[in-house]
Amino acid sequence: MKPAIIIIGGYNSIWAAYLKMARDLEDITGLRAVGVPLITWHWWQARRTGDATHLLQKVEETVAWARRKFRAERFILVGHSAGGLLGRLYLHDGPVWGHTYAGVEHVIALITLGTPHCSGRQVGWFLIDEANRLAPGAPYADRIRYRTVIGRWLQGRREGSYAEQRAHRTYRFFGGRGDSWGDGVVPLESASLTGVDNLVLDDVAHSRKFYRNWYGSSAQIIRRWWPEGTWYDG
Repeated sequence: MKPAIIIIGGYNSIWAAYLKMARDLEDITGLRAVGVPLITWHWWQARRTGDATHLLQKVEETVAWARRKFRAERFILVGHSAGGLLGRLYLHDGPVWGHTYAGVEHVIALITLGTPHCSGRQVGWFLIDEANRLAPGAPYADRIRYRTVIGRWLQGRREGSYAEQRAHRTYRFFGGRGDSWGDGVVPLESASLTGVDNLVLDDVAHSRKFYRNWYGSSAQIIRRWWPEGTWYDG
């Protein structure tokens, strides 16, 4: 039985933004792909409460739907930006805000795209801090495959262009240094997890809001980060 791909979108995103990415993934992999139906309101509610239970429940519901619809028993999570943090929390085999998802029991891989893991650091944002508290690093690397992906598109500059100044601010927040390189939102050093497959892509930005080339913009870019060869059976 082939696995299915579950796409978890980024902060303040809506599922429709990932439709083309899903179709491209299906064409490239021969697997079925579906996105978690998140909308901006879901993220607003999480920010207001400091609790992402309703977001994780959407992930859980989407996995259950894909199991019925595609008859899949195993899943590959592809998390963009904050969606990668939700992926890490969904894998956790203990309680997360009072509910246990234990996605590690049926997930075979987690691929994160421009996710601010900030591994080993507390940064003051509830999703990052909870992921690093409950599931630091890659605790299930002996059971599933991890891959982190980050674009090297823009260097932050305090006195640069608007995009460079914005990058300087977000890089400082996530990594401590504003003059780092990154995808325009997340610096290179904050997007990796220790001991797993960390991939840097030149000329790839965080999202379509910043640049035409982003992680899901084309089949050509997706092929650059999708693992080569047949690394799952069935």
